[in-house]
Amino acid sequence: MVGLRWAACVRWRYQVRAAVIAVVAISSLAIGCGDAKKQAAPLPVVTIWSSMPYKGPQREQSIRYERAVRGALYDLRGLAKGYRVRYVRLDDSSVAANGWDPAIAAANARKASLSASTLAYLGEADSGATAVALPILNQSLILQLTASSTAEGLTRPGLGAGPGAPYQYYPSGVRTLARMVPHDALQGAVIASVARNERCKSLAIIDDGSIYGAGLAAIVADESAFRRVKVTFTGTLDPAVDGYAESVRKIRAGCIVYSGDPGASAVKVITDAARRNRRSRVYGSDALVDPAFADHAKGGIGPRLARRVELVATMRDPSGYPPFGRRVFDSVAGGSNDLRAPNAAAWYAAGELAARCANQVFAKTGFKPSLVNQSRRDMLTCALGRGHRSASIGDYRVHADGDWNGRSYSAVRIKSGKLVFMRKLRTPKLAAEPTPVVNPTR
Repeated sequence: MVGLRWAACVRWRYQVRAAVIAVVAISSLAIGCGDAKKQAAPLPVVTIWSSMPYKGPQREQSIRYERAVRGALYDLRGLAKGYRVRYVRLDDSSVAANGWDPAIAAANARKASLSASTLAYLGEADSGATAVALPILNQSLILQLTASSTAEGLTRPGLGAGPGAPYQYYPSGVRTLARMVPHDALQGAVIASVARNERCKSLAIIDDGSIYGAGLAAIVADESAFRRVKVTFTGTLDPAVDGYAESVRKIRAGCIVYSGDPGASAVKVITDAARRNRRSRVYGSDALVDPAFADHAKGGIGPRLARRVELVATMRDPSGYPPFGRRVFDSVAGGSNDLRAPNAAAWYAAGELAARCANQVFAKTGFKPSLVNQSRRDMLTCALGRGHRSASIGDYRVHADGDWNGRSYSAVRIKSGKLVFMRKLRTPKLAAEPTPVVNPTR
């Protein structure tokens, strides 16, 4: 009897165990089906790229600018509901070029263009690199944002723009560049005005031959003539070119202006010109507002000559930023007493604009693969020709031609190898208003 009861109990246990196993198996199957459904419909991805030089004299600035961009995308990550933002950082420089490399800048732009998920490209930091990348990205209607490429010809024709500009950069006929920095017609007028106000009786204007440097030099010369400042020398000086020493000997002026990128060549040219004119003041364009130029221990300008140097920075008075912008400026840019990345707050705003426009586009197209061109056109419509609000720089507007409405400049000096904010500079009346861009194609 006991044996029968035990056998029945065993059978009952096996039956219960079998039932439990069956339930677990069915549950697992159900869960597995649920996972399969989720995997079958992954979240759509939008890719935002950045491209800056991480080799050469602009390395430190690029690291800080990229940190600002990454910070903006991280702070606005909550907007990405129903989709995923993929951020890719690219390096456009090489050791051989000691800075941005045209071949690499072009390759970066092509890489971004070939990705169907690309909606925005933040870069380049240098005007020359932007001129290389822009026509490639433009053919794919990809929004390009920059907060440090100021060359006149990137957005408008006229003095300092060069032949064919800006139309050569837009083969699609559609404007795709939005910059968060003033174009060089304004900077040229500011430099000439500073020289006039500080009673420069004569001016030597030197450039490095780049589209940025040569274009700005032409504008400074025109603006100086308008203000009746005598220009005694204009030209491109390259230490590697025959006849360099002879060209330096021709420089005779009470003040010297250098427009060009930082680096060993800029330091040598300015030093040699200043030695021939021992009492002259030296004015540098915004590209020289870089730790690589200020710090003699890292190959920058000498401390004695630095006392005669004043730089014009495309930035506002640090006290004029919104509270959040001041925090970005102090933590990323280095602060007004050790300025390391003057446009950090503007690069943060560029990252903000890319994230907010992507969110608006998702609401319209859902980032469907079949609507790639429509998504990219909607990004352009969102960014260009309208006003925006940024936590870092406040209210601003990007015009339909890609220029923005900012007009802020500051004087920067070098003290003990550090860049120090001195004062806000007034933007004067221009000798001639830049050639207007009538109804740029959208």
